Amino acid sequence: MTAHRSRRPATYAALAVAMAGSLALTGCSGNSKSGKSSSKKSSSKKSSKSKTKKIIGGGAAAGAGAAAGSRGARACGPGMFRFEIYSHAPNDHVVIKAVNTSSTRSCLLYNHPLVRFNGAKDPLPLLKDSNVMGGDVETVRPKGTVWASIPTGTAAQKGSGKKTYATVEFSGSDLNGSPKGPPQRVDFRNAPVAVGASQVTYWQSTLNRAESYTKPKG
Repeated sequence: MTAHRSRRPATYAALAVAMAGSLALTGCSGNSKSGKSSSKKSSSKKSSKSKTKKIIGGGAAAGAGAAAGSRGARACGPGMFRFEIYSHAPNDHVVIKAVNTSSTRSCLLYNHPLVRFNGAKDPLPLLKDSNVMGGDVETVRPKGTVWASIPTGTAAQKGSGKKTYATVEFSGSDLNGSPKGPPQRVDFRNAPVAVGASQVTYWQSTLNRAESYTKPKG
């Protein structure tokens, strides 16, 4: 009887050891999976942050480049521009369109264009107060456009004869200073314009703004 009783505690002890080992292995396996999962999450966050930094960096660089281009603008001569001059329906004003032909350089255009029709001695005078919505200088970016307008709504403004060409120079920063040349000639081969004793607006950034000073009111 004594020998039979002593075997049971030994058997129970062996079972307890086996169960403890099994639990330990399960715990290690669970910790390993958890570690892998957390490491994946951590690397994903790092990747996301680095992508965000790259995008922000690109945007900042582009913005800085655009600002630098604006700061580098300087006065240009009319030789860097292409011009169009034409009567605008319903024939109550003439439009001057100037396009910066450079692909890299921004230009400053001051005040108003100096326009002479058919070899006139003096350019058209400035239409006063035609810079209410703008300033005395326009920055024209590469391939950009500026506009000026000439009222031709009255008999005196229309003049007695059709004009077949004009020359364009640029004002200096000082209205009384020397013009920037050499003059550029614009021929009206297919559509002569009628301009007499008229005036011209300041350069404007949009056609609508230029026309707002020369269209008949009402």
